[in-house]
Amino acid sequence: MSISLRKPKWLGRGALALVAGAVLLASVPTPARAVMLPGSALFGYYDVDGFTGTGDSILRLINPSGNANIGFGPVVNSCAMIYVFDDQQEMGECCGCPLSPSQLATFSVEKNLLSDWALPETPEQGSIAIRSTSINATGCQSFAFPGNTNPACNGGCDPTIGPTGGTPTLLGSITHVQDIDNPSTITEVSLFDNGTGNDINNTYLIEQCGALLGNASGGGICNCPVE
Repeated sequence: MSISLRKPKWLGRGALALVAGAVLLASVPTPARAVMLPGSALFGYYDVDGFTGTGDSILRLINPSGNANIGFGPVVNSCAMIYVFDDQQEMGECCGCPLSPSQLATFSVEKNLLSDWALPETPEQGSIAIRSTSINATGCQSFAFPGNTNPACNGGCDPTIGPTGGTPTLLGSITHVQDIDNPSTITEVSLFDNGTGNDINNTYLIEQCGALLGNASGGGICNCPVE
């Protein structure tokens, strides 16, 4: 019995169709977000001794932009503008922290982001909004604090004013200690990437932070980790 090795006619037509389809897909322009680049507007949540939380949450941010070695050119820092909310969507702390290229910054939610809470009760749960910008206030003397240094500004990163240059990107995650039906486990989740963010929300974060720091309470300033 002989076996025919001739290619079936339908296979030839199908292969041509597949090739044509691949060419068509390659020729169709795709939006920039389709390649999953990191964004400049990131969001996450914390849960410290709350509904499921049993301990501190750890926020980690990495600056993937720029050159980390002065031997290869200028080293330019980016800013992580951090805005912390409770579970009632009220902002209680904000600050700006510089990140050099390839730097890992590790924040304790309890010690860095909740220890100077401006509202009456320090929360156990809530959300964190992070905006990545270029250095926007060399010397940290902003319009919101004329003639004075903004205490929430670090390394030229002022969370109460908008970006003055390009919009770099950040990567990040939050580690939680959670108790769900026992035993306690440690989970690390990526921050939610919102691309360049919503224009209205971006403006709100800046203005609400300025109002928070300007209410003369003396609180509401998160702090950058010492690496």
